[in-house]
Amino acid sequence: MTNLPVALIDDLKLDSKLIEQYEYYLIIRVKFLLERFRKFPDFPGVQTGYNSITGKEFLEDHLFSYSWINGRGAGVFSRFADYFPEYHDELMTFALHTIKAMEKHRQINSGFFPFMANENGTETTDRCSRPKDYKSYSDLHACFGFLEYGIRSGDNKCIKLAKQIFSEVITALEKNYITLEPDPIDDERISENPWSVALDLSNEFAKHLNDRSYLYIGAKIIEHILDNYYIKDVGALIEYITPDSRPYVEENGGNVIDPGHAIEFSSFALEFSRLAEKINIYPELCSRINDICPKLILWNIERGWNSNFPGFYKTIDSRTGTPLNNTMPWWGLPEAMLALLSAYERVKDKEFLNRFKDVHNAYFGNYLNQKTNWGPYQNMDGTNGRPIDIPPACKFQDPEFHSGKNILSVIDVIGRNSF
Repeated sequence: MTNLPVALIDDLKLDSKLIEQYEYYLIIRVKFLLERFRKFPDFPGVQTGYNSITGKEFLEDHLFSYSWINGRGAGVFSRFADYFPEYHDELMTFALHTIKAMEKHRQINSGFFPFMANENGTETTDRCSRPKDYKSYSDLHACFGFLEYGIRSGDNKCIKLAKQIFSEVITALEKNYITLEPDPIDDERISENPWSVALDLSNEFAKHLNDRSYLYIGAKIIEHILDNYYIKDVGALIEYITPDSRPYVEENGGNVIDPGHAIEFSSFALEFSRLAEKINIYPELCSRINDICPKLILWNIERGWNSNFPGFYKTIDSRTGTPLNNTMPWWGLPEAMLALLSAYERVKDKEFLNRFKDVHNAYFGNYLNQKTNWGPYQNMDGTNGRPIDIPPACKFQDPEFHSGKNILSVIDVIGRNSF
């Protein structure tokens, strides 16, 4: 691969030059997304309906408006607008266009956000039904979009709606009224990941609104996850528990580990710890986080990493580390970049910086596709290291939620530390 927008790291220098390279890469992605907005100005939301390998546009009958993508897009465009003032106005126009689409979808669909919406805004009929009080990833990502846009535009209506959605999601989580789109409702096992996504949101609410009540919510989420999903004698965070809070055991006798999800949780928990320590609250929980989460990050990198073709397996067995799903989605890499720097910030162990170099090099060296203006391949095949046309969740490409949002946060961590 030639002309990489970010150089691979040989000697570890996390400095202003690396920040400049990250910014250069993000501007490439900003320009790409804005060009798509100009190309599809009437699409109801974010139009990233192209193949991550070939770059070819999807056929019309594969074009749907995804709440997952719309919420992520509106939120990330708003963050980019703040960071790149030369693109501010067009990015905020793009975000507002997406916000209006989400508002329409919510109105048409009786107060919830459809995973996939038809052109007229109605939910598609090929998804599993969702009981009235159930919430989903779509609600969580829509909440992110409304919050980020509302804060940066001064739109109090959006902020109020974000707070309402978040409250509804927390209530649903506590009752286990959650659907794991696009999968059907599973009465036998409960996933950790929606709790983690809610934790990320609680951190953002606390920062944006300067309201410590959201840290109280975050503390409860972390305690719930560590008390129920963290297996101390293994040192692992499992993906599923049973409705009566026991580790969910698969047919082979083990537990499923999703390395990306476990690393993601650790990153969110470490950010909670940083925020809480700044105002001297939850010292015992912060100590627990600072002890467990750095180790948890390394556990998943050591066992979930494909050393032959660098990347994270989607899922592994908790006992043996054997891949259960050997596809390697792109999103775990930028999540791990942020988690590793956050862990180093807490414990000052250079092992985290060494691992950061490996993950950085894997992402920028293997996953970027010049055909899509250096957008990431959605998935790699763990057996041969080649791009594979299997969408991790949505067929549409992610509008820089995992990559761009996390790289912006990586820039922030580098900026506030002396590496």
